[in-house]
Amino acid sequence: MSVPRKSSAATRERLLRAAERCFADHGYEGSSLRRITRQAGVNLAGVNYHFSSKRELWLEMMLRRLNPLNAERVRMLQAARVATPAGRPIPLEKVCEAMFLPIAHEFDDGRGSCDILARLAGNAVNVPQSLSKELNRRCLEQIWRLFHTAVRDALPDVPASEIDWKFYFLMSSMIGAMAWQGRQPVIDRGVSCNLESMMQRLAVFVSGGLRANPPAGKFMSRA
Repeated sequence: MSVPRKSSAATRERLLRAAERCFADHGYEGSSLRRITRQAGVNLAGVNYHFSSKRELWLEMMLRRLNPLNAERVRMLQAARVATPAGRPIPLEKVCEAMFLPIAHEFDDGRGSCDILARLAGNAVNVPQSLSKELNRRCLEQIWRLFHTAVRDALPDVPASEIDWKFYFLMSSMIGAMAWQGRQPVIDRGVSCNLESMMQRLAVFVSGGLRANPPAGKFMSRA
C-alpha cells in the first residue's frame, strides 16, 4: 500500500517543481498545463487529480513557498517583541528585518531558488486579480495585518491613512527588490546580488522612509 502513496507524492512534487519553473519563466498566462506536465514528465490526468486546475496548481505552488516564509516572519517578529523593553513598540528596523530577512534565509540556497523567486515575484503582479485575492485570503492577509499593526504601533502619532500609505510602500519596495534581483541596470555595478545583504540594506532604507512624513498640506487627500 505504501508504494502508490509514495508514487503519488513524487508525482505531486514533480508537478510543483515544474510549475514553479514554468510560472517563473513564462508567467501565469504563458504557462499552460500541457507545458507544465510535459516538463514534469506527467500526463494531464495527473495534474487534474492532484490540483484540479492551473489556478489551484499556482496557488499550491505559492503556498508551498510562502507558508514557511511567513512562519519565519512571525517567529522573528515575536523574538523582536520579546527583546523590546516592556511598554515600547518594536523598532521599525526590527519590523522590517522580520519582514525581509526570512526571504534570504528561505531562498538564498545556492541552487537557483533566489533566481526563481525573483522571476516569480516579477510575474506574480500580473496574475488575474481574482487569483491574487485568493492567495491573499489563504495565506497573506493575516501576516500583513500583523506587520501593519507593528508599523502603526511604532508610529503612534501618524494618522491611520498615512500608515496605510507607508505600509503600501514597504510592500512595494520589497516586491520590487525581489523582482529586480540580479537584473539591476548596468549603471549599478556596485550592487551585490547577495540576497541577505540586499535585504539588510532594504530594511535600513525602508525604516528611514517609514519615519519620514510629508509636509502638512503637501498632498491632496481624496474625499
